[in-house]
Amino acid sequence: MNIDEKHIKTCIELSRKAVKKGDNPFGAVIAEGKNVLVKTRNRIKENDVTNHAEIMAMRKAQKIKKTDDFSGFTIYSNCEPCPMCSFMIRELKFGRVVFSLDSPYMGGYNKWNILKDEDLLKFTPIFAKPPEVISGILKEEARKVFKKAGWTMAP
Repeated sequence: MNIDEKHIKTCIELSRKAVKKGDNPFGAVIAEGKNVLVKTRNRIKENDVTNHAEIMAMRKAQKIKKTDDFSGFTIYSNCEPCPMCSFMIRELKFGRVVFSLDSPYMGGYNKWNILKDEDLLKFTPIFAKPPEVISGILKEEARKVFKKAGWTMAP
């Protein structure tokens, strides 16, 4: 198992915990290589719609590192980040984004052009170059959690 698979496996476990807590099936990890900085799960049911797993992870990472430059870090998720999360990923200048399931209806990569949008470079230094994006890691394992939670994802 490579490092991306290891961190995605953690995201999938976090998504299972989110479902057990009555929340939506999402988990996120921020890592620098094999070193995990933070890991979180969705907490939207705590009456804050911004409590996506990725946003929770990015908030924690900023508190720890006290920076807005995560170019040496990867953010992992069991599902493609939404537009809200994707803008935050771009503002925090992540070098890589790795996820399991595509989100063709809500994704900040496949539906909207946020994660790969070169036009955002017009707003340097707020936005950095687009991150490397890798999708499809442990896709079937991630899909099982969504299915169990009653969510249907496109192929």
